[in-house]
Amino acid sequence: MYASLEILKESGVIEEISNKVNGLLKQKGQTARFSSISKASKNAVSLWLSKKKGIKPTFLSIYLPMNIVESLCDTVVPNSSSDEDNSPINITENDSNISEDSQSQFSSSLSQNRHISLSFSDNLVTADVTFEYLLDYFKHSLSMNNKPMNFEKIVSDVCVYVFLELKCSVNIRALKNEISLQISHIVQAARVEAAGKSIIGILRKINSFSLVFKSINPLVEVEPIMGFSQYRNNNYLSPILLIHKANEQIDILQFYPFANVVEITFNEFLIKKALSSFQLSRTLDINELISLVTECALIYNLNFDLPILEEALKTKVLFNNTSFTFSPFFLNVVLKFVQVHEVQTDFDQTPINDSFCYSIEEIDAIIGPTYITRGVKRSYEEDPILVEPNKNMHRQNKIKKDKRDLLHLKDTYHLTDSALNAIFQYVRSKKKLYSLKEIERLRKETNKKFPIIYTKTSAYVRFEYAVRTAIFVARKYEQKLEQFDILNIRFNMDGTLIGNKHIVAISINCIEGGHNCQMAKNLVPLALFEVQKENTELLRKSLPTEFIDDIKSVKYISIGAKHVNIHVRLGGDLMNAVYVFGLAGFSSNHPCVFCTQHKDDLYVTEETAYDKCISEGKGKNKKITTVHVGPTSYHDPTKLARSLEDQRVCLEKKVNDLGYKCEPLFGDLFDYQDYCVDTLHMKLRVFDVILKDILLHASRTGKYGGEHTTIIERKIKILNQHCERTVGKRFFFQIDLDDKNKTIASHGKLSGHLQDLFFVDSFPYNDILSDDMAKSARAVVNKFKELLNEVKHTSVKVRGVLKRLSLEFVKEYRQSCLRTTVTPYIHIIGNHLFEFDEFNNLEDYNMQGVEKNNDVLSNLYFSSTNPSKNPLLTMLQKLYRMLEMNFQDLCEREAMSMFAHTGVYDFVQEDLTDFDSYTEDHISFHASKTASNDEADSEEEDDLSTEEIENTDEIEDEKELEESMIWAPEKRILNKPLPRSENRFKSFRRS
Repeated sequence: MYASLEILKESGVIEEISNKVNGLLKQKGQTARFSSISKASKNAVSLWLSKKKGIKPTFLSIYLPMNIVESLCDTVVPNSSSDEDNSPINITENDSNISEDSQSQFSSSLSQNRHISLSFSDNLVTADVTFEYLLDYFKHSLSMNNKPMNFEKIVSDVCVYVFLELKCSVNIRALKNEISLQISHIVQAARVEAAGKSIIGILRKINSFSLVFKSINPLVEVEPIMGFSQYRNNNYLSPILLIHKANEQIDILQFYPFANVVEITFNEFLIKKALSSFQLSRTLDINELISLVTECALIYNLNFDLPILEEALKTKVLFNNTSFTFSPFFLNVVLKFVQVHEVQTDFDQTPINDSFCYSIEEIDAIIGPTYITRGVKRSYEEDPILVEPNKNMHRQNKIKKDKRDLLHLKDTYHLTDSALNAIFQYVRSKKKLYSLKEIERLRKETNKKFPIIYTKTSAYVRFEYAVRTAIFVARKYEQKLEQFDILNIRFNMDGTLIGNKHIVAISINCIEGGHNCQMAKNLVPLALFEVQKENTELLRKSLPTEFIDDIKSVKYISIGAKHVNIHVRLGGDLMNAVYVFGLAGFSSNHPCVFCTQHKDDLYVTEETAYDKCISEGKGKNKKITTVHVGPTSYHDPTKLARSLEDQRVCLEKKVNDLGYKCEPLFGDLFDYQDYCVDTLHMKLRVFDVILKDILLHASRTGKYGGEHTTIIERKIKILNQHCERTVGKRFFFQIDLDDKNKTIASHGKLSGHLQDLFFVDSFPYNDILSDDMAKSARAVVNKFKELLNEVKHTSVKVRGVLKRLSLEFVKEYRQSCLRTTVTPYIHIIGNHLFEFDEFNNLEDYNMQGVEKNNDVLSNLYFSSTNPSKNPLLTMLQKLYRMLEMNFQDLCEREAMSMFAHTGVYDFVQEDLTDFDSYTEDHISFHASKTASNDEADSEEEDDLSTEEIENTDEIEDEKELEESMIWAPEKRILNKPLPRSENRFKSFRRS
């Protein structure tokens, strides 16, 4: 198309190419900023000209970034760049009815204000604004202010342009939403680009921003109203724009009707007319406003409540009286319709006189003559009754007695307010309360669906059953679950103390189901074990061998006709990982769970690597070797990463070598790369360490005796006042009486969300620490909070930001001199946290839902119906009943049970009709069994004594437990566990 390559260097050719690219985008329903297209065209031509002269290209490829290309049907939020054209667009359009001189009052504010320039094309208004114009909005978005943002300045400038220049209407509410959304996107993009630096600085550097508004409706001019030029469309409930020139000023009113409300917008000149008589007579003259609004309403046969209309206008004008100092200014009033008049048909238009009056003579002829009273009516005064009649006192006393009995029932049986309120709501909605016998029968029938294997100290289900249930729950949140070739199952194992029992609770969830599957109500319970203490050897004795072998045997799950590989990953805190992997713990010389770094070198990161001299032998046999100590990795064996093979080799040589204590609890089920750090416990432990170090330094006063005690008490008073302002009195400080040095000790539980409230900027660092130490402690806390914000920020991930923040935190912590060593969690932050973020999603391994599930277990234990018999069994049954009720539809619950037992369920077609026969057989079987039991109960009910009834209940419980052990896929599970090969997840077990 072009004769030579030199022609492409001309500016006119670049503009022609950019126009062609813009045309191609519009054909595909897309758009982009012209400056970005022009820049991409220049880059493409420069790349073309830089090629070798021997190669003659035949076409020109122009590359546009995806983030600048947007759909025409979506809300346009343009990208801000420093190379945009910042020249203001002059507004020079004139209206035929309103001269240029009359508009000078409004257009002067836009022409003189170089910070905003407006243009109109394709039914879109583009506002090019500067940083100074949006500075107040940026500060408001970045502050902690919860008040709504005031957009009156932008709205007024846009309205002046749209009303006077374009003769269009504006949806004020939609306009404010567009402004808020686009400013939020600009601030969010600047926040990502800042990466911890000044966001205002980034925005100031950009300097020019473009806001695009599409809440504009074109109007046409029609006949005038009350001397006002009228603009509206022919369609029903079209916006109406009224403009009138009088005394060198312009009155503007917009009437914007919706389905049941109307939005009225008018400018400051109409407001000044209303206030003209207020200073003299203290009354508002709003007759003109009411007349204009009424005339607009009559066009569409709309009706208002006139007193409400007057009060709304007066209130709006008076409450915004102080805002009329600047020009232009617009007021917005929203009113609700009383009714919408329908157009009468022809036969309804005949006038009917409903107010026909009769004369006195005609009334006498109809009802007879009437006479006045013959005397003066005597007044009657009733004597007051000093004593109220004893009416309904028996009923009132009975109501008081019943209420008191209900309160006594609630207190005696420990019914919570929420439980009693739920029962009231159920009775109110269902109009019926079933007997306890029926509820117990239903509970027994429901428990039979759960194949729970139990002993006196354990209760668990088959692993395949739990995995299928977890997949069914995950399918509720991820509809395309069957498209995954590998499903990752998180194996959550955590110990908790319930009463006098130490319980190890194991649950699972499907990671591909999303974060909703991590919630406590969606976790699938796998097992409950009672142990004496949490350590590897006691857990090895408590966990049945069949349970461990059953977990190892599940390699894949059939979803429809597809076999999906199952990858089991470990979840839990670091202490749980120590027990599972058989490590020596945090007190050993190699305390890290993921690497074999020595405890003296835990602080080493990429920035602090060094060469270490190690001496061996004595005297003449003494040898000195130099070893490079650098950063470690959790997956790279060359950087001291742990592995099962190294553990096997070390245990053959020496116990506790490199921190390996014994064989892993589950054998080779979990590799070290299958475990990821829990950010919840990381946050808790690091904040605990920081607080402990702060209190340790605050307890060092340099004084002795009573003077030391006085200083400590003053600091404790300051800390307790800070606690009351932030977290309440649940957490407090006092002098540690067990320590002879009289140090500051904390008491109470400071959970995760309370730590965020406690470590705020107003924490009294300077009041309890020296100046240098206070500055260092504040820097450490702020740097750690910045790190946590980046971990939580999952929408946009910037590569390298978390690594930089991790290294900066470890460096800041070391320089603060809070303590000379670092803890394992701080070592993980400096060496492994950013690796986990690179290869995994850190939020997938958050244990907050598991911790909440432990609280649920405590409530279930103390509320179990048979705690003296089998509390673990009852707790596991309740957990499964609660999980089942997440599906409110009975067909879904039956489908989940059938899929968990047999693996039969068509996820693709989402058709539950296949389960009708199964549901009917299931219900009919239980119904016949229930009917026979009812007949037997009715025949023997009179003859059974109390003792015999108790024995009968025990027998039924035993039968229920025996029937609950029925496990459909048991024949498909091999009795002998298969040996695990090197490629663990490709050796399938046949099903």
